[in-house]
Amino acid sequence: MTRAKKGPQKDTGTEAMLKPVLEAVAKQAGIDKSLVEDIVIGNVLCGGAASTNSRMGMYLAGYPDTTCVQGINRLCSSGLQAVATVANAIRAG
Repeated sequence: MTRAKKGPQKDTGTEAMLKPVLEAVAKQAGIDKSLVEDIVIGNVLCGGAASTNSRMGMYLAGYPDTTCVQGINRLCSSGLQAVATVANAIRAG
């Protein structure tokens, strides 16, 4: 998307980039956003794993305040850890 704080998105907030992603996930999955219980976001090197920014992105995308958001910072494996966390939660029931 951009690198080393250069390029067209260097001043774009995390929540602004997350909003269209969360909208597209709900649309492609064909689910009602009010049924989503948990969102897990992998983020690298943002304070607090960008939990506050992720929560704001969730609100901007139209998810209800009853949806929980979890931010994960595992450096290069943040996205993979987010997927593993959701898979384990589904497996656990």
